[in-house]
Amino acid sequence: MEVSTDRSFRQGDILLLPCSDIPLNAVPEAPEDGLVVLARGETSGHRHVVGADRVTFFREDGSGGGGYIKVTGPDPVDLSHEEHSPLAIPPGNYRVVRQREYQPRAQPRRVMD
Repeated sequence: MEVSTDRSFRQGDILLLPCSDIPLNAVPEAPEDGLVVLARGETSGHRHVVGADRVTFFREDGSGGGGYIKVTGPDPVDLSHEEHSPLAIPPGNYRVVRQREYQPRAQPRRVMD
């Protein structure tokens, strides 16, 4: 998979990296009540979501740690979260990365939103 030099997007512990294509082994995941859930906060239970009408979420390994999204249509979609301002995500393919925090002398851990 080739990562594009186009703009990346970050909202809390979620990082979206533009990519040229989605891996062939990635499997589409069903939306929840019309929403694509990119991540859930371990502490707050809040979710990073986009509307499912123009976004498909794909997972490679079923681990829940990330995946890919495909945004279709002519206009951006809003990435929303209860504790952050919405982000307008333009059409395209993106790798979804759950960011981690570095802790000296400890294992890196996921950023908690």
